[in-house]
Amino acid sequence: MYRKCSTEVSVQNQRKVTAGLLKLMQETPYEDITVSSLCQCAGITRRIFYHLFSNKTDALYALIDNVILGIEGYRLDVPDETLRFFLYWREQESFFDALHRNGLSNLLLERMITSVLDEAYDVRYWLKAYDPDTATDIIIFNLCGIMGLTYSWYRSGYQKTPEEMAERIKRLINPDPSSQES
Repeated sequence: MYRKCSTEVSVQNQRKVTAGLLKLMQETPYEDITVSSLCQCAGITRRIFYHLFSNKTDALYALIDNVILGIEGYRLDVPDETLRFFLYWREQESFFDALHRNGLSNLLLERMITSVLDEAYDVRYWLKAYDPDTATDIIIFNLCGIMGLTYSWYRSGYQKTPEEMAERIKRLINPDPSSQES
């Protein structure tokens, strides 16, 4: 597990490592990246690296978690926030590329589900009518569906605009059978 940073210097060093890892993953297979090459790319010492992370995998988790933090608090039942959600993910193309090229795309969803489960008591506030297990199931089901659509959108080369994707989610969340073509 990587350390939560308590000082600005630690935060900056962690950002250097995650940015360096993303850069290296775009050029080099993840399995070939060493802690030494990561430190060199990030411009930090191995000592600093091991102060922040236990290993390279922890740095990868920090990278993924930092990207996930970018969408924290979005409510996809609110049209402007749904559009912001897709605009955000459109900006993450290099991140998706790095994960996809390295066969690590599954870790994004895994980390998102873990994040939801760790903080489910906050999210269940919106689903008060359900028992905790059902609320958690609903949240995970929707998360997997929305991220599946987002990843499919990335894989298609972003053929649809963020506005079109937001409209798709709106139709899925609030379907209007009268607007469906036969």
